[in-house]
Amino acid sequence: MATSGNSIQIKIYAKPSDPNPTHVLPDVPWYAGITALQATIIGEAMNSTNFSFRVEYRSIYGAQIDSIDGVADGSTPNCYWLLWINGKESPVGASEAILFEDLTNQTALIEWKFQDVTVAPPASLKLKTAAL
Repeated sequence: MATSGNSIQIKIYAKPSDPNPTHVLPDVPWYAGITALQATIIGEAMNSTNFSFRVEYRSIYGAQIDSIDGVADGSTPNCYWLLWINGKESPVGASEAILFEDLTNQTALIEWKFQDVTVAPPASLKLKTAAL
């Protein structure tokens, strides 16, 4: 289903060693002030038969996604779900990451990457472990 106006694409990377997404949710509608978490919730509602996720609210940095499609943080040693927005690692949790409108590019890209944090420890790992 294509949408008019601004839209968000969500890509899921469930295999740490594979650079190709395992799942793509296209054309999630964008609206002013939407967060990465809200967009992911809408993406799940639009794809309820083949996409699901779980949220944790234990971090001072906002909600964290800790499981997508049954793949949970730590289910593979040292691998965690990390949030990227428009190609950049998010410095905040999904509930705090607002997708701002850009008049020159009316689309946004959310990427959920199941990453091995021992290969290249991301700065956002502290978001996952701040409240542990």
